[in-house]
Amino acid sequence: MQRTPFDLVRLFLSLFQDLPPLSRALYLPGAVLLIGYPVLSVALGPEQHGQAFATAFLLALAVRVGMGFEGMVRRMLTRYSVTQAVVFATLFAGLPLLILAMVDDPLWCQRMQSAFYVVIGGVFLQDVMNKRISTAASFWPDAEMAEHLPNLTRMMVVYNFGFLLLNETMIRAVEPSHWLLYWAVLPIIGHTVLRAMVLTVINLDAGHEA
Repeated sequence: MQRTPFDLVRLFLSLFQDLPPLSRALYLPGAVLLIGYPVLSVALGPEQHGQAFATAFLLALAVRVGMGFEGMVRRMLTRYSVTQAVVFATLFAGLPLLILAMVDDPLWCQRMQSAFYVVIGGVFLQDVMNKRISTAASFWPDAEMAEHLPNLTRMMVVYNFGFLLLNETMIRAVEPSHWLLYWAVLPIIGHTVLRAMVLTVINLDAGHEA
């Protein structure tokens, strides 16, 4: 069935209706950040604004990494041995925390989010160029998703580089303290958009088969 661009946009927006309940992993790091930053700002004083920003962000990021570590290892086990998966996951999770522990500039925190999108988007882009679906398969291992993996791989390139552009825009458009609010709700926004994009891919694939 032939679809116009308007049909595709309408389909995508319709998928935001009746969203399922959100897990605490999506909002708990943001809650830590929104509580930690004001407390640290008062405790450290106005002259230590950068330190309060970086410390609060480090704590929130550590919570996010800790809550997602098991899932990251599980995805890596689909491609690597147990030892390799644990080592790679530890490096991927620990290196950003180590870097942020040594800085007090808010820009490092903001650019860390951009670096995440560059790395993940680059992995999916490499899969697209090499006609692989292994990374997408680690995110969607269920058998019924197998036929959608090629398009999901392309979709993840768009998703990650789209959010990279959004993050860089927010860095330039708003104050660092306002960016913290954006980062706090970013997992909820990202989860909602990703779910809608996945359902769009599934529906479009089904439409092509019809």
